[in-house]
Amino acid sequence: MKLKLHHTSLICFLLISNLCFSQHKKDTASVQTPYLFPQFTEGSVIFKDGHSSRAMLNYETALNEMQFIGPDKVVLSLAEPDKVAVVNIADRHFINNKNSFVEILVEGTISLCLRVHQKRFAERIGAYGGTSAAASIGGYSSYTTPEGSMTKLTPHEAVSYQTEYFFYMLHYGKLKLVLGKRDLLRYFSSNAALLKQEIEKEHTNFSDIESMKKIFNWINANGIKD
Repeated sequence: MKLKLHHTSLICFLLISNLCFSQHKKDTASVQTPYLFPQFTEGSVIFKDGHSSRAMLNYETALNEMQFIGPDKVVLSLAEPDKVAVVNIADRHFINNKNSFVEILVEGTISLCLRVHQKRFAERIGAYGGTSAAASIGGYSSYTTPEGSMTKLTPHEAVSYQTEYFFYMLHYGKLKLVLGKRDLLRYFSSNAALLKQEIEKEHTNFSDIESMKKIFNWINANGIKD
């Protein structure tokens, strides 16, 4: 497998806890993780040419990179994600989408996929330990090794993240972005009235994972097609 070392990939504090999703910037002075999984987890990368490779994998949601622990415990990113067919981490499955990765949440004739992205913010730490939001920044204020030791690079700053969900519909092998009800009704124009009725009945929330799973399971169960 061709590898590359990403110059900013080695910079995140891995917390051994469940990932908490939010639509709002977290008000915190602690360094949090942009990784989708709480730690690098055993998985496999299956390429479009049929060969595969196993590694300790994780998805970096701020950089939108699939990363793994390589030789000498160095964190590396996939050099050619467009050549990847699917990435399996534990019992979860990811496919490439324009060099980022989306997770398959519902599999069926019409599949539901999700890309989690986190914007990173610097928090200026005040004289009494309080914080105030700074602008969104591209660099990192800390460096963390795979063993978990952390070194602060920028004084008087902490890190917080704003988490965003991007839902996609996988239909006929193509990913289509679903931002809201209008998109879904447009994709299924011949069944728009029936689908609209179900969306309104279930109060489908297009920013909520479980709500989106429910409507896509209904779409597949009822044979809704374009």
